[in-house]
Amino acid sequence: MRHILLILAGLCVINMLAAQENPFGFEKNFAAKKLSADHEVDPRMHQYDIGFYHLNLDMDNTSSAVSGNTLIYLNLNNSYQDELVFDLKEDMVVSQVLINGEIAEFTHLDNLLVVPCQFTQPHSSGYDICADIYYSGTPTAGMSCQTFTFLSVFNYQITFSLTEPYEAKYWFPCKQELTDKADSVWVFVTVPNNLKAGSQGLLTNTVDLGNGKKRMEWKSKYPIVYYLISVAVGEYRDYSFDAYMSAYDETVLVQNYIPDNDLYFTTYQANINRADTMIDVLSTLFGRYPFHEEKYGHCIVKLNGGMEHQTMTTLGNFDFSLVVHELGHSWFGDFVTCATWSDIWINEGFASYVEYLGEEFIHPDGYQDDWIVSCQEIAKQAPTGSVYVPFSELNNAGRIFDYRLSYRKGACLVHMIRYMVNNDAVFFAFMKEYVETYGNSTVTGDQFQQMLSSYTGINFTTFFENWYYGEGYPQYEVEWYQQGNTLHVRNIQTTTAPATTFFEIPVEYEIVFENGDRDTVRLDQTQNIQDYTISVEGTVASINPDPESYILKDLLSVTYTGSEQFAIDAIRIYPNPASDFLEIRSSEQISTIKILSSDGKQWMNQEVNSQSIKLDIRSLSPGMYWLGYTITGKNTLWKKIVITQ
Repeated sequence: MRHILLILAGLCVINMLAAQENPFGFEKNFAAKKLSADHEVDPRMHQYDIGFYHLNLDMDNTSSAVSGNTLIYLNLNNSYQDELVFDLKEDMVVSQVLINGEIAEFTHLDNLLVVPCQFTQPHSSGYDICADIYYSGTPTAGMSCQTFTFLSVFNYQITFSLTEPYEAKYWFPCKQELTDKADSVWVFVTVPNNLKAGSQGLLTNTVDLGNGKKRMEWKSKYPIVYYLISVAVGEYRDYSFDAYMSAYDETVLVQNYIPDNDLYFTTYQANINRADTMIDVLSTLFGRYPFHEEKYGHCIVKLNGGMEHQTMTTLGNFDFSLVVHELGHSWFGDFVTCATWSDIWINEGFASYVEYLGEEFIHPDGYQDDWIVSCQEIAKQAPTGSVYVPFSELNNAGRIFDYRLSYRKGACLVHMIRYMVNNDAVFFAFMKEYVETYGNSTVTGDQFQQMLSSYTGINFTTFFENWYYGEGYPQYEVEWYQQGNTLHVRNIQTTTAPATTFFEIPVEYEIVFENGDRDTVRLDQTQNIQDYTISVEGTVASINPDPESYILKDLLSVTYTGSEQFAIDAIRIYPNPASDFLEIRSSEQISTIKILSSDGKQWMNQEVNSQSIKLDIRSLSPGMYWLGYTITGKNTLWKKIVITQ
């Protein structure tokens, strides 16, 4: 979905309210969002499986009003009782419902369309039920009618849908459940003769209705999730060409609905044509473009970003990163879809990382190093919060699509996975296998992790506990000195979020010698304070931790001690000040812990015999205390701590 390039190229905030709520912007407009329970599916919807949607709508480009009918073909399961339930906002006025061709009673309350139905025999289509729902209205969300302005001179009125995550029900009856993809979809749109309507699949027919209107019939045979069904209506020009997939010696149609203006076309033609190279490269990396028997396309609308509607991306401009991000969704989000909105990383983390791959494999300027650093800096603007979206926050679309977490930190996770695998041939072979395994289906973050661990032979369980479910990122303080042919390095790791006290990930160190030679070693860090000894030949001039910026981190300091000892204590006590718990991490075994108040009263004196200690300090009154710790075989040392409310 959406993709933000900060201000001009960026992903959207379509109005000032959205910009105030989220200074980073998004690929869609969340200003109209309200806290709701839209993420919850009525249990009665689990009694059937969606088969096929056929939307037959009358629209124009001067309003967001829709009218017509939607046919929903479905199969009942063994739990079915006597009611069909569909999501449909009460803004839409339902005039009639037919079940297998027979007029049926219905109720339309609380944004649910309920149709009593005693199943007798299957519909002639081969599905159990065909529900034909006639309705009309002006959606309050999910459908926009806006003026697209080109060069502040040429104005085009365009009506388009934008329904992720929960707004499909604002303009057509549906089942808003990620794990129940429709087998296929038809979108028939009746428009005035001077307009075009873009949608999913192939334009199989255009019917002249003889009253100044025509019906454009789009058909797609591929499975599709509800929020990827779309329509865009405007004065469009159809600019199409074939893109070549060299790995498969095949072509795929690229169909672009752009403003019908010569100047627009000549201005952006070169940018539009780059989709040829993008499709070729991504098909080589991840497998054949998933919808190759139909098309890839763009409908230009008034957006500062885009939305990855299947086979027909809704797009605001042809910025390189935006286009490659949305194209990346064809594999990650459309073909393979997150099974829950909590796992939106499955969509957005990977599509965002495709931006990096675009810089690495496509873009002639080769800005991938700058891209990942910028990506990390944006991710670090959220020092707490997880990539995984907790269930309690699913009613907030702004949290689901938090640009810092779901997009940028999500991309950082993919980059670090690639780093952990440490073999591009294996990494991209796995990605192909993953896409093939879960294509036309849905997947959770846990399922991804399990397949990744199995395929690579690397246990990613702790990695996901830290980076996916955990919060924040590590901070490093590094010291070093040389003693003969031995380089001594100490890395002390703290974290930005109390919820995650340690991130287990290897760190590379670039060793720079006085003669100009360089060497790189990769060292596992398994505890907060870690000491290393490295054999070297020659005099070391400096060391650079994580020189390629693989790790999302803060490098607080790199210090040469100038003597044959470390200056930083081999112990860390944090947070300080603290209110609930105190973490103690040491490179050596701690035998005892003591806590004294400022007046000398002893509050704690216990044996611990550990390098990692978590103290419950909730019983202590706010104030200043002294914490004493004894390293096995050494004297007790004291540190001042502050307890807050």
